[in-house]
Amino acid sequence: MLFSSMIFLWLFLPFVLVVNLVLPIWLSNFFLLAMSFIFYAWGEQEYIWLLLLSLAVNYAGALGIEAVRGSRPAAGEAAGAAGVTAGTAVSTDSQTASGAGKHTLFTPDKLLLVLLVAVNLGFLGYFKYFDFLTGLVNKLAGGTVAEPKNLLLPVGISFYTFQMISYAADVYRGTTGAERNLLNLGLYMSFFPKMIQGPIERYQGMGARIRNRHVTPELFACGARRFIYGLGKKVILANQFGSVVDKVLANPMDQISGGLGWYVGILYTLQIYFDFSGYSDMAVGLGKMLGFELTENFNYPYLARTVGEFWRRWHISLSGWFKDYLYIPLGGSRKGTVRTCLNLMIVFLCTGFWHGAGLSFIAWGLYYGVLQAAERLFLKKRLEHLPGAVSFLYMFFVTVTGWTMFRADSLTRGIMLLGQMLAMRPGVYDSSMFITHKTTVFMIIGVLLCGPVQAMAPGVRHHMTDKDGISLMEGAWLILLFAYSIAVAVGSTYNPFIYFRF
Repeated sequence: MLFSSMIFLWLFLPFVLVVNLVLPIWLSNFFLLAMSFIFYAWGEQEYIWLLLLSLAVNYAGALGIEAVRGSRPAAGEAAGAAGVTAGTAVSTDSQTASGAGKHTLFTPDKLLLVLLVAVNLGFLGYFKYFDFLTGLVNKLAGGTVAEPKNLLLPVGISFYTFQMISYAADVYRGTTGAERNLLNLGLYMSFFPKMIQGPIERYQGMGARIRNRHVTPELFACGARRFIYGLGKKVILANQFGSVVDKVLANPMDQISGGLGWYVGILYTLQIYFDFSGYSDMAVGLGKMLGFELTENFNYPYLARTVGEFWRRWHISLSGWFKDYLYIPLGGSRKGTVRTCLNLMIVFLCTGFWHGAGLSFIAWGLYYGVLQAAERLFLKKRLEHLPGAVSFLYMFFVTVTGWTMFRADSLTRGIMLLGQMLAMRPGVYDSSMFITHKTTVFMIIGVLLCGPVQAMAPGVRHHMTDKDGISLMEGAWLILLFAYSIAVAVGSTYNPFIYFRF
C-alpha cells in the first residue's frame, strides 16, 4: 500500500487517525501494531512470516544480551562501546578511543550481539543479494555453479533490518534497555509511516513515544500540513519528472545525445529528491498526527557546497546509522589520514551496496567514497577558498553525475550514458524531442523549491517544521493543494516511490 494510493488516502488513513484519537495509549499501541501489519500485508502477504521471525529473534536476542551481561557494566558505561562488528555502535570517536584495550574481546553479551547482527544481516543478505552474488560467481566460474532463486525482495527489509541492528547494539551498549513488552517492540519495528522507506529510527527515542504520547490539535495540524506538502512533492513534481526520465532512458544509451543526457540527469536529480523527501515529509506528518516525532530525513541537500555536507543533509537517518554503527567502530577519524580515508571508502561501499544488489550501486558508492576521501585529503580546503558559485557548480556536476550512475539499469548502461554526456556526443534522440513547456515550467519550480527559495526566505524553511497553528489562508491553500494532488494522482499512471524497491 502506497501513501499516494486512493485506498490509503480515503479508507486506511482516515480510519486509523479517527480510531487512534479515541483509544487510550495501551490500546492504541495494539491497534497501530495491527494496522501496521495490515498495511504491510496488503501487498506483501508472503513475507509476513519473515517480519514476525525477525521480531521474535531480536526480541529474544536483546533480552539475552541484557541477561548475560548481568551485573557487569554496560559497554557504553564502562568502555564507550568498542565496536566489534558492523552492527556495534558508539556515538563519538573519543568514546571508542577511551574504550580501546579495556574491553574483553569475547564476553557472552558481545558474542550474542555478534550472533544477532549476523542473523539480521543474514536475512537481508539472502533475500536481497543471493541472486546477485550467485550471478557473479557463475560469471567468474564460466558456468553454472549455483542456480539463482529469483527471490522477490521483501518490502522495507533494508530499513527494518538496520533498525533492529541499532536496537540490539544500543542494548549491548546500555544506552537503552531491552524491551520486555513484545507489543511495543513490534510497533517500533513495523510502525507503518516509517517501515517501508524510513526514516531509520533509534529505539531510545521512539520507545519513549510508544509508552507516552498525546496528540494535540497543534501537533495534528502540523502533521496534516507536512503530509499534504509531501504528497504534493510526490505526485505533482516527482511523478512529472519521472515520466520524462523513464521515456528517455528506455532507449539505447548510445542513441541519447549528450545534451539530452544532462537534461535527463537534472530531471532525475529533482525527481529523486522530491520523491524521497516527499515520502519523508509524509512519514513525519503521519507520525505527528499519531503522536510520534519521527527523525527529519532531509535538510535541503542541494544547498551543500561539499560532498561531506551533502551526506549530512541527504537521507540523514541512514548517514547517521552508518556513522554510528560502522564508521566510528572502524576507527572513525582518530587513526590517521590514511585509515580515515579507508574507513570512508568502506562506509560508502556499504552505502552503495545497501541501496541495491548491482554493480552500478557499488560503483555509485565508491564514487562518493573517493570524493569524500579527496575532500578529506586536499579538496575541501581548496573549495572553502573558492567563491560560492564555484563550489555550487562543483556540487551540481558531482550530484548530477552521481544520480545518473544511480539511475542506470546497469553499470554498462550508466558508463555509456556518462560517456555521451561528458563528451557531448550527438545521438538519435536530443532534448527537443522531449522538452515541453509543462516540463520546463515544472523543472524551474523544482529547482527553486529544492533549496534556493528556502535559503532566501528562512521563514518558509522553518515553517515546515514548526508547530505554529495554520492560518485561514494557509488552510485554504492546503485544501487546494490536497485536491489538486488527488486529481493528479487519479489521472496519472502507477508510479511507486523510488526508495520503495530498496
